[in-house]
Amino acid sequence: MNSENVLAIIDLSTDKVEKVVVGKGPAQVYIEPDDKYAFVANQGTKDAPSNTVSKIDMSTKKVVATIETGKRAHGVIVSPDNKYVYVTNMYDGTVSVIDNSTDKGIKTTKVEGEPNGISYR
Repeated sequence: MNSENVLAIIDLSTDKVEKVVVGKGPAQVYIEPDDKYAFVANQGTKDAPSNTVSKIDMSTKKVVATIETGKRAHGVIVSPDNKYVYVTNMYDGTVSVIDNSTDKGIKTTKVEGEPNGISYR
């Protein structure tokens, strides 16, 4: 929920909603293939872009890491083996690669244009 700076987690069997406070202006969320962690790209606003990703432990519903990326983080995806997190940075024209075991950025790659969503294949 972008305006509240939260990730809303809904239990579909009960319709219970839990809100987890994340960074400013959350945009996209991706849950690991093993369902252990969710990653939220915090893009901020047009005038005050953010540059972080929130890592949420899905069992505790708590943020366990806030990871720095490029300016206006937007798209986020995790590799099928859960080793790497990829994040598009709209205002920098880059993609950040995060080591999921250390919660640290390990590489930034320049791309064309203003990258938005991202896929892995």
